[in-house]
Amino acid sequence: MKAGFSITHRLVIAVTVYLTCGAGVLRAQEPQPSSSSSQKTEEDTTATSQVDQPKLAPLAAKEQMIRDRFKRFQDRLFRLSEELAEREPQNAARLSRAISRAGELGLSDKLEAITEILEDQSRLYDAAEAQGNWMNDADRLLGILLERDSDNQERRNEIERLEEYRKRVSELLEQQQKLRDAAAASKAAAQMRRAIEQAIQQLEQIQTEQRSLEGAIEDGKKPTLQSQYKQKQLADRAKKLAEQLEKMGESGEQESQAQRDALNEAREKIAEASQKTQSGSKSMSQAGEKMKSGNQTDTKKQQQDAEQMLKEARKDLQEAKKSLEDKSDTGEQAGEQNALAEKAQNLSTQMKQSSKSGGQQDQGEQGKDDGQEGDSQPNNESGKKEPGKKTPGQQSVERAQSQMKEAGESLEKQKPDEAIPKEDRALEELQQAQKELDELLEQLRKEEKEETLRDLESRFREMLTRQKPINEETLVLANIGRENFSRPENLQLADLSARQRALSEDAAKCLHILDEDGTTIAFPRVVEQLSEDMSTVAQRLSVSKVATITQTIEQEIVDTLEELLDAVQEMQQQNEQQQSGQQQQNNGEPPLLPKSAELKLLRASQQRINTRTLAIEQSVSQGTETPKSGAGGLKKLATRQVECLDIAREMRDRPQ
Repeated sequence: MKAGFSITHRLVIAVTVYLTCGAGVLRAQEPQPSSSSSQKTEEDTTATSQVDQPKLAPLAAKEQMIRDRFKRFQDRLFRLSEELAEREPQNAARLSRAISRAGELGLSDKLEAITEILEDQSRLYDAAEAQGNWMNDADRLLGILLERDSDNQERRNEIERLEEYRKRVSELLEQQQKLRDAAAASKAAAQMRRAIEQAIQQLEQIQTEQRSLEGAIEDGKKPTLQSQYKQKQLADRAKKLAEQLEKMGESGEQESQAQRDALNEAREKIAEASQKTQSGSKSMSQAGEKMKSGNQTDTKKQQQDAEQMLKEARKDLQEAKKSLEDKSDTGEQAGEQNALAEKAQNLSTQMKQSSKSGGQQDQGEQGKDDGQEGDSQPNNESGKKEPGKKTPGQQSVERAQSQMKEAGESLEKQKPDEAIPKEDRALEELQQAQKELDELLEQLRKEEKEETLRDLESRFREMLTRQKPINEETLVLANIGRENFSRPENLQLADLSARQRALSEDAAKCLHILDEDGTTIAFPRVVEQLSEDMSTVAQRLSVSKVATITQTIEQEIVDTLEELLDAVQEMQQQNEQQQSGQQQQNNGEPPLLPKSAELKLLRASQQRINTRTLAIEQSVSQGTETPKSGAGGLKKLATRQVECLDIAREMRDRPQ
């Protein structure tokens, strides 16, 4: 989170407190008008002067203190706007607008006038009306300070465009990897086919020499020593060839699945050929032994067996070679590679076009590449798009497209060994494009989450400031006693109920923000409970229930708001630490709140269930709450208890 805005936000908090404290005291102490007469008699005025005069001086003094604080607040706004002019121009501009608006509304002068009015005890109602008007004007000032960044929607659109680009780059990367694996499989198939052709040639040569040796042995004559030596050599050559075939039939550790799939059928046949060649070698060796003993019949039988084994081995190798012919053909791959290069070209064109237009794509170019769309433009330091600045990953996609095109040309020439290095470079460029997009997306998502946290903090603080006077006034009414309520108290209850219901609606707006974020579990549920509690209090106040249970729920509302603020501040502090150099690696989109903060919220929710259960039990036993009403309250708590259990389970099962 930007440090400058943190200071701005503290000023917002301060002015909210300033705007509330004087009005709250005044509402708590001002007398109610009589229902029987709209004008005071001279005796009433004298009595009021004697009773209320001591209270007017503190009110005027407090109003004067608010006036002085507001002046200091304006000075701090001015100094801070100057400090942020270069570093955070958007926040500086917001502060300048607030200063100008405060001057237009004359807020400082109006506080001076209210102070003077409070010094006259006969104009107490005028002071209340003037202060109410001032509060309305001050709300406009707060609206400027609490407004979300003007480029928030622009940032969201930017994230969506970059996510679309990132998705399309990932698809290109996945498809290119498959083509690269296919090219590697084709290369391996071609290499194995050539190795098989060489093995067939060696096998045919051994067969030819074996037949020649068999014909050289004359009937009735003992084979010569040269024939014996020749037979041994052929046996050794056949054994060596069998060993080569055995290695050829084994899978390599570095092979991809595509390579294994392409070569498996051929390897099965090669393995069979290896075994048969080995058997032929053994028969040759045995024939050599028979030659030494001069047993021509057994010698010829072993030679014939060897020749048959070599013949069958040759047949297996020819079948293996045939199985590789289609798999080493790269014609189809070339077409797929060229089509992928065209997709990369379309993406590059879109990225370039959005760069020139500052993120706004020409309507004529939308929908290219099978109807896909999406463009992006990086932000400068102030968050605004800069027309003409290259989209992250754009150049890498362009270079990848060039490599894809060259790889396609190599595949058309049936040269997968030349295509593979080009496909590898295309993969590297696509990975670089993906990395650049990820970096900017991470930055924009972080800014968006910081903005969401600031917005939630503003809303929670404002609700807390408005909730506390409701609690105070409820306590005053409780001290008066429900049985003593007259028309003024009933009117005040109606006002309190309306204000509490408005706060419930504000909490519902916060819930909508959290639902849109969708990265937390306990956070939105607790805010939903907060809204329900506010609605419950509004309903109880509307029927004049101001006793223990109402006060307990009101205090729980304050506690919940403070806990939510603590959770938001904890995350903001973590963000500040990360910006100071402690970068955190996140798998996927980081949550709005850390798990530790969510656990604290869940624990506090459970504690509130316990506290309210005791309050209901005591109220029913003391007679301030009917058994039926108490049962209804306990039923709602049971539902909330189940909800807490569900939250705990979801947090347990959430992937880390």
